[in-house]
Amino acid sequence: MRYFLRALTALFILLFCAFSDVSAQNFQLKGYVKNSVTGEPIEGANVYITNLSTGVMTDSTGYFAMFLPQGVHSVEFTYVGFESKKRNIALNRAVIINMNLEESSQLLQEVSVSGQAEDHNISSSEIGVSKMSMKTIEKMPSFMGEVDVMKSLLMLPGVSSVGEGTTGLNVRGGNIDQNLILLDDAPVFNSSHLMGLFSVFNPDMVRDVTFYRGAIPAQYGSRVSSVLDIKIRNPETERLKLAGGVGLISNRLMLEGPIGKNEKLSFLIGGRASFSDYLLKISPNKSIQDTRANFYDVTGKLLYKLNNNNKLQVSFYRAHDGFKLASDSLSAVEINASSSQFAWETANATVRWDHAFTDNFIANIVGVYSDYNAIISSPEPTNGFDLTSAVKYRKLKSDFSWFSSGGHSVMFGAAATKYIIDPGHLDPNSDQSSVNELLLQQENGLELAGFVSDEIVFNDKITLMLGLRYSYFQNMGERNVYSYDPTQPFSLKTITDTTFFSRGEKVASYHGAEPRFSFKYSLNPSSSIKLGYNKMRQYLQLVSNTTAALPIDRWQLSNTYSQPIIADQLSVGYFKNINSNEYEISTEVFYKTTQNVSDYKDGAELLLNQALETAILHGSGYAYGVEFQTKKNLGRLTGWLSYTYSQARQQVKGEFEEEEISGGEYYPTNFNKPHILNMSATWKESARVNFSANFTYSTGRPVTYPDDKYYVYGLFIPNYVSRNQYKIPDYHRLDLAMTVGPDPAKQTKWKGSWTFSIYNVYARKNAYSVFFKPNNQASVNQANAYKLSIFGTIFPSITYNFSF
Repeated sequence: MRYFLRALTALFILLFCAFSDVSAQNFQLKGYVKNSVTGEPIEGANVYITNLSTGVMTDSTGYFAMFLPQGVHSVEFTYVGFESKKRNIALNRAVIINMNLEESSQLLQEVSVSGQAEDHNISSSEIGVSKMSMKTIEKMPSFMGEVDVMKSLLMLPGVSSVGEGTTGLNVRGGNIDQNLILLDDAPVFNSSHLMGLFSVFNPDMVRDVTFYRGAIPAQYGSRVSSVLDIKIRNPETERLKLAGGVGLISNRLMLEGPIGKNEKLSFLIGGRASFSDYLLKISPNKSIQDTRANFYDVTGKLLYKLNNNNKLQVSFYRAHDGFKLASDSLSAVEINASSSQFAWETANATVRWDHAFTDNFIANIVGVYSDYNAIISSPEPTNGFDLTSAVKYRKLKSDFSWFSSGGHSVMFGAAATKYIIDPGHLDPNSDQSSVNELLLQQENGLELAGFVSDEIVFNDKITLMLGLRYSYFQNMGERNVYSYDPTQPFSLKTITDTTFFSRGEKVASYHGAEPRFSFKYSLNPSSSIKLGYNKMRQYLQLVSNTTAALPIDRWQLSNTYSQPIIADQLSVGYFKNINSNEYEISTEVFYKTTQNVSDYKDGAELLLNQALETAILHGSGYAYGVEFQTKKNLGRLTGWLSYTYSQARQQVKGEFEEEEISGGEYYPTNFNKPHILNMSATWKESARVNFSANFTYSTGRPVTYPDDKYYVYGLFIPNYVSRNQYKIPDYHRLDLAMTVGPDPAKQTKWKGSWTFSIYNVYARKNAYSVFFKPNNQASVNQANAYKLSIFGTIFPSITYNFSF
């Protein structure tokens, strides 16, 4: 703890030095940006000073403030889906300007990818950052017509997954648990419905999506690969509004508006519910009829504007999934499948207070509550059981923003996070069950963090962002910790002693600095080069040895035997705009190293393991790659094309042979895909009709095949030596969609649109996995190979969306 307090003191000394900068003859420009029709503040709108090539973004109240030199400035206000506006401002004193933006109705001037100002990719110091609006995501073809935030990110460079129908993202050589996914500041531990088929985010409730995969800002921590920051949109403040959609998989309904006649208090609530069980029951296949798959989620927000300086908002989210695979679903390949039932649910809540002390000093105080629960149940009378697990997360944080007249944008803050992990409780669910009760030890942890950052605009060519985060983690009792014979590999047989730690007593602690840095140098008004670096520490990780993570997989805190994951990433990029920003071209190169990454012994049992350190191995890894992207922002045809070449390797080298993988040599990670090509395009046929297409290609992921086999007592046993030295067949897929919207010439309260989509147009049978079963017939000396495809055919869908 004393190290954390010392580091926090150092942060505030740096902050004091940053505040000492003063520059004469600078005046403040401030104001609000709002929707001209609804009067709702527009968060994330860009206020861009074209003659200085600098700017700021509005906060959650639509407010902006900046200090500029004395003189005449050209100010541009932009936001995706709205008409941009320009004003010339003579600044010889403090000026207040309030701007109302109108929704865009132009046919040929639609921004496709982000809500950022023109030249933002050139002028800002951000590198490895993508911002997508829901307008863009909604136009992309999707599986069964379900607009999917997570799947849309797979079209970005540097992002992949292990296969179709899987949960999570692999970002720049990182595992899925190395991504921090936030919904209004609350973490999401499982981002998928129905085992990975759809994301948990209701598209009607999302305002925008910001995805950081390089030079991650100092206010973010706890994960080492990326941050996905999803914001719930603010509710309508002037009138009640109803919207929703009807699709083949789920229905959606959303209601928002003011509470009473006072526009200070407003609400937003929306829900989704699936009826996929109905579709499964009408299948002619008996095994599919006996399968169950359903989900629901509810998202809401209350917004109370006390006055111009204070705003209070409460966000909440709840989701539930149920899944049951018929016991004979895989009988065609003689695989024993369980009739166990899976269920998992998330309950999140966030309370946030925004306060403006002055025009250039703003505070945000946030409290977060998050619970994730999973259960497996078996209905069999003699072996019936319930296996439950849970992750509980509580957080309190405060962030402060200060805008200096000397070209500084300073942020600082602190946070405290409490973790409670219930890794597993096995309980017989009937008197006839022969299952014995087993309760794994609860894990408790406390993480403290402080940060400070300063973005300095030296001139129109050079911008520098310096950041420092310091984190401290403590694993606490009550729990037992085993000691092992140091001359032998870890196993239950080599336990020599047990140490008991009482409730709240320190079991293990870790801490360290996490510096952040980004630099931009403009070569000319249409091109720039950027450099970024970040160090991240992660004290919580997912424990899984399956190809795709399951909802019931264990989470584990850093402890005596499992140190925190530490990653260092360096990235360099070149950015170019062509033809008045009609085209954007970017190239980014990255190199990342990781320490204390986990892998698992062959055949390890993880789910109910009472001494997890006997099954987990620790090592190091590295990843490198180059990402190319070309975007077309204007015209009837918009979209992007990206290509990524990357490699991800890791090494587990232990003192004993049993604690090494692949002989202690580097081997590919499970999610290593060297080549990824993505294309997303939208053609605006008319004011009502849009056509869109996605195409993706990637190298097949690594897989372990047997090197040889043994003949033992009349059976052929495959022998696996080196891990991940082969790969499954390459993956490629084409999706198409058409959206027919309302006639803009007709001014009606009811607005409806139709979306027709085709997933996997040419019915490609992409391999999800390839596995072997030995053929033990006496006259045959071979193993049979099987390829499993999740979506091996074409999937058409239709969705109707409406608003009133």
